[in-house]
Formats: sequence, structure tokens, C-alpha cells
Amino acid sequence: MWALNTSFDATRLHTPFYLVRGWDPQSTVSAMLGPRPAGVDQRTAYEWRRGVQRQYEYAQAWVKDLQAQAKAKRSEAQTKIWQELSERLKNGFAVEDAVWLYLARVQPGLTKKFAHLWHGPFRILETSDDFRCKLKIEGSGYKLYPWVHVSRLKPRALFPDRPTEEVEVAEEDDFDAALLAEDEDDSDEAQSEYEVESIQDVRWVKRTRTSKRVREYLVKWKGYSEPDWLPMSQLNCGGLLYDFNKGAKTQARFKAMQAGDELPEPEAQ
Repeated sequence: MWALNTSFDATRLHTPFYLVRGWDPQSTVSAMLGPRPAGVDQRTAYEWRRGVQRQYEYAQAWVKDLQAQAKAKRSEAQTKIWQELSERLKNGFAVEDAVWLYLARVQPGLTKKFAHLWHGPFRILETSDDFRCKLKIEGSGYKLYPWVHVSRLKPRALFPDRPTEEVEVAEEDDFDAALLAEDEDDSDEAQSEYEVESIQDVRWVKRTRTSKRVREYLVKWKGYSEPDWLPMSQLNCGGLLYDFNKGAKTQARFKAMQAGDELPEPEAQ
């Protein structure tokens, strides 16, 4: 009965409970949260605090997404470098290339598993047609025969130089954590906070005929089985809100593409 009475009607834009009684029912969580601030000053401060917290968490989720994109680009760049090295290895080594030399000999007392087997890097002085290369051993401290087979060589990865530009931070944006005021934690408010587990759905609601449409989210509280519809102004989970909006946009685009690909019914044709 609860699900039936609180189901949203797309034609009347209200729930059956609201049409009969004129107000929406309160769940257990809403009743425990208590009434909203009645005064204008209290309500304004409450909404402002909720808005700041929501925007902060939203920005954190956005930054996390940008960091993931930057890591993916950096991984692609590293993969491209190693692909170029693999192509160079297939094409063969050239003079003045820097390479690593594989030496299977291990000093007494060390196991082969923990010893360094790739030594160098060395410069190639000369190449021959029988898959051998002459390395520059002089001045390196190694006592080796300079001519080695290409199977014991691997190219050295050449990475670009690190950026040398210094980022100039404006004085008004240079925040010192030691000079910032400490955050005040109200234990009563901290205990009354409920943690949001997930956001399941979104809808647009009009409280009255002349009011504007308000976006509400179906919120699942951690530790409670019944979800609640809450306006965005009362949400304090910016990260979950960012992820849900991102998925909702993708789903809306997919539905639009799917609707465009559907063929009309035979009767309509």
C-alpha cells in the first residue's frame, strides 16, 4: 500500500496520497529528522550550508574523474613509447643507440632471482650483418668482449625532459593550511546526519499549480530499507549526485538513440 500511495502519477503530477490528503507522507527517516527550519534566517542558512557541502563534494567527484582521465592519457603515452621501442627492436639497432646488456653471470653469494641481470646502458659503436653489435665498454668499469649478439640487448627508453615552467599562484589563491580556521564539529548535528547509500531515481515535481518544477531524487539511506524522495537542496552527497547525473545523461542519450533507431509499427506504415 505504501508503494501504491506514494507512486508518482505522470498525468496529475502528484501521488494518490497527496491528492487525497493534500500533503506527502513522511517515512521513518523523515520523521526522525524532524521539521525543517521555520524561520527565514534559519532556512536560508540551512540551504546555504547544504549547497556549499553539495558543491564541494560535487567538485571532488569531478576532480577524481579528471584525474582518472589524466592517468588514462599518461598510460596511453607510456604504451605508445614502448610500442615505438618494440618497432625499433624489430627494425634492428643503429649506431649511437643506448641499449641494456643482459649478463647471466651472478656474483657468488647472490641468487639469480634477486641479482641485476640487465647492465648498462651502453652505446653502440658498430653493427654487423651477422646480428652482432659492438658496444662502448671503455670507461664503464666492465671487462667484457665488446661484440655481443642482439638477443642480449634491449633498447633504453628515452623519456622527454620534465617540464621546467613554474606555476605562478596568485596571492588571493595561495591558501596556507596552518592559517585557516579549524572546522567546528557539532556532535549533535553529526549524530543526526544520515549517510546516503545510493541514489536510485530522479523526478520533477510541482508542489502547487503556480510553483516551479523541483527536481527530487530517490535516496536510499544506509541501514534503512525504504527509500525517500528528497529535493536536491537537502542532499549532502555531492559525489553520489555527480555519478548519478553522469549515468542519467548517458542513459537519456542511449534512450534517444534507441528511439530514433526503432522502426514504426506495420499498422502505422
